[in-house]
Amino acid sequence: MLVEAIMYFEGGGVALNGRLLVWLARKCAEELKIPQEDLPRFTRTGWLQHFQRRHGIRSRRAHGEIDSVDLVAARAEAERLRKVLADYNPSDVFNMDEAALFYQALPRRSLCVRAAPALKQRKARVTMVVGTNATGSEKLPLLILGTAKRPRWLRVKPDGVDYKGVGKGWMTAAVFSEWLQDLEARMAAEDRRILLLVDNAPSHKVPEEATPHVRVVKLPPNTTAAIQPMDQGVIATLKARVMDAQTEAIMQAYMHGEEDPHQIKLAQALQWCKQAWDDIPAETIKHCWNTPAYSSTEAGSPIS
Repeated sequence: MLVEAIMYFEGGGVALNGRLLVWLARKCAEELKIPQEDLPRFTRTGWLQHFQRRHGIRSRRAHGEIDSVDLVAARAEAERLRKVLADYNPSDVFNMDEAALFYQALPRRSLCVRAAPALKQRKARVTMVVGTNATGSEKLPLLILGTAKRPRWLRVKPDGVDYKGVGKGWMTAAVFSEWLQDLEARMAAEDRRILLLVDNAPSHKVPEEATPHVRVVKLPPNTTAAIQPMDQGVIATLKARVMDAQTEAIMQAYMHGEEDPHQIKLAQALQWCKQAWDDIPAETIKHCWNTPAYSSTEAGSPIS
């Protein structure tokens, strides 16, 4: 029944990953009314690998980045950063970055019985602005940049997620300035002085207005993929969790016979973003800061 279910979703162009295959196995067991004591342990490392080998299920790329890094500059920047960081408590060192989220896009790979499904990639996108401190104990509120100025769903957006409609939905100097001033006001209210690391994007212009509670340090070109913590796995983890929630929703919609199960509304995507952001453990974030640039030793021991 499970293999038939996988082929059913293949026919509908639904991409599956390991977590969703385990979820589907549990649903099939419920449908078959198999007693709990007779069920195997549905683990991804044991049961799933054995199941895939037995039925010839492989990860295939559907039809349908680390950028170049200047390693010499990255090493030099790591040396410079260690000196700057010496003046700050790890809980007061932050990194902020942006990432595009194509919230209707489908995974490029799928676990398949047959050939990979032909997946039409959809282009609806927003920009996620994410930031955390070095200990993982503090996540800045998610900021989502979209194109709609006043979407109807804005009144019911999840708490802890900010939304701003701007041009093409990209970060701009004006939006960054406003975001930075909000962060300055927050830190002033808490009587804190923090260090904020950002990449060298043109939009990251430090405003003329003084921000005595937020010291902004811009990372050199072609180094951020190697030394920017948000690029070391925080953003990838966030996107993966959102993609899992999206694919599960598509599976449910497909099973309920909806005409276009791939049609995802932005309001729903924001709910997933909020939940995914809340669920990322502090240890995961802390691990992403575990690079020589933020360490007291070359071995890369954590900044703390």
